[in-house]
Order: sequence, then C-alpha cells, then structure tokens
Amino acid sequence: MSLFCPSWIYSAICALTAQRYLGESLGLEAFASKYASVLADRYSDINYEMVLDTSESYLRHLMDAGVEDASEILESYAFHRIAFDKNGTPRKIKGFFSSSLDGLKTQEVSAEAAAKEFKPFIYMYRTKPELAMPAGWTWGAIEDGDWLKEMPDLDVSFLDGI
Repeated sequence: MSLFCPSWIYSAICALTAQRYLGESLGLEAFASKYASVLADRYSDINYEMVLDTSESYLRHLMDAGVEDASEILESYAFHRIAFDKNGTPRKIKGFFSSSLDGLKTQEVSAEAAAKEFKPFIYMYRTKPELAMPAGWTWGAIEDGDWLKEMPDLDVSFLDGI
C-alpha cells in the first residue's frame, strides 16, 4: 500500500529547501531535487516539481513582504510545523503502535495549499515574537524524529539539480 506524506513534513522540508538555498551557493533546483527524492523514497505523492513550486512560493511570499530576516522566518516556520499540530498542541511523532513519519492513507499535501498556509505566518511572525524558533533548537532535537533529524545535513551538490 502506498502511503502519503503528512503536510507538516512537506511544509517543513520545503521551508528547509528555501532556507538552504538562501544560505548556500547552489540553485534552488538542486535542493528541491535532493529533498524531493528523499521524500519520494518514503511517500508516493511527492515529486520534484511540487517541492520546487512550494519552495519558490515561500521565497516569493517573503520577497513580497519585504522581510530582511527570511532565513529566520523559514527556520521558525519549519520549527512550528514540526513541533506543533495545527491546533497548537505539541506534536507527538511516535505513538504506541505507529509513527506519524510512517505516512498517511489519504493524500493531504498540495503545493498550492502549502504556499497559502505559509503567507499568514510571515505576518504573524512580525507581530508575535513567541513564534520565533527557540534559541538552540535544531532539527537534531526532534524527539523520535528518526530520518527527519538528518534533513539539514544532507549533502547537496550542483549535480542534484541536473
């Protein structure tokens, strides 16, 4: 049975893709290709074009908002998608019998919806300092994060974008 990617994982990975693009000297295509291939190995609904489109949308929204701290906003967004459910309660990744990293039986990821969810976060981030990522938090601190913990450390080369 094919399993689908949870939207919180997809959004966090797209934010990481955009953030790494801003901080490194490779094209967005290389990062999108690398992260899409990692997600596609686990989930049947993810492809390169989706990750690229969503990451570009995040960057476009940041540019339209005229922010100077784009990387911080992307980090904080990824943190909030990983650490909290939509209702604001702390996310529990592992349960007694399953993990939310295992995937879903129904598809919930949409590149358009992910881009729309990010835009309000930019403006909320400006008015609510508590949305900033906690000092010292890293992806490695994700409790029961398994493979998700390693995402920021993936080696990406210009060949990944070809």
